[in-house]
Amino acid sequence: MKTKPNSTFWSLFLLVPLLVFSCAERSDDSDEFTENESKVQLTVNENYPYYIRAKVDGQMREFNNPDMLYIMVGSYIPGIFEASIVGGAVNEDDNGSSEGFTIAIKDEEEIRVGSYDFLEPFESTGYGLRGASLGYFTQSNSKTYVSDVDEEDPTFELTELTEKEAKGTFSGRVYDIITKESVMITEGEFYLERIN
Repeated sequence: MKTKPNSTFWSLFLLVPLLVFSCAERSDDSDEFTENESKVQLTVNENYPYYIRAKVDGQMREFNNPDMLYIMVGSYIPGIFEASIVGGAVNEDDNGSSEGFTIAIKDEEEIRVGSYDFLEPFESTGYGLRGASLGYFTQSNSKTYVSDVDEEDPTFELTELTEKEAKGTFSGRVYDIITKESVMITEGEFYLERIN
């Protein structure tokens, strides 16, 4: 008999990559974007062609800092293939990131161009999730939002994948794992440099 995985466990499992890139936390309880975060989308490195951008509850967020923008593709656990996408604003004060997106894709087959619009347990291993999980973190709200296996799945399309670059689109509702508050990510797209 199969049982559905505990949503708290999987939310915590998906939270780890976000915490790696979101080191600092503010005590401000404001639910609004700060003036500095609003400017993040305008602070675009015109000499660097790569980016990740999406609307978060209708407000466009765009990042293209080469120090905090990449895709890694490979297999680090036998029989499981992964792609990790990270894009965010660099926080010079603590070498972390004040805001950004993370996307984790896992499958039993090599990662390739196509749709990953599902999030379900691995059949072969019995642990972990295959498909795409989406995350968004914001220091101004001291919030980290992730896909929830018990809710609707994110939509992710990898439209191009070469040895040097990747392109794609993404969207979905993501949830704070403690309060279950959510934000909607729409019109997400990326053009990224591969670092492996």
